[in-house]
Amino acid sequence: MKGENKNNVLSWLSALFFEEVQDNNPNSDLLEELRKAKNEWMAAESYFESVSDPDLVEYAVYNIETAKRKYFYLLKKAKEEGITSGDVK
Repeated sequence: MKGENKNNVLSWLSALFFEEVQDNNPNSDLLEELRKAKNEWMAAESYFESVSDPDLVEYAVYNIETAKRKYFYLLKKAKEEGITSGDVK
């Protein structure tokens, strides 16, 4: 419970800081989409590591591929709009 509260506070502070940074950035929507896509990809990878049933493994692989493609699409779009790696968190 104590560690959970610490994580909640850290998450809240990170979100607060990230929102302040985004407010000053005209590409904040795309950066937010990119961050979410990366999180989805990492969650899909984590899910894959946790399953063993063949049907669920197949589903997990599908999720990884779709999440990865979405992330790389948004990364390409960000590059086209001139967003540098320093802008991406």
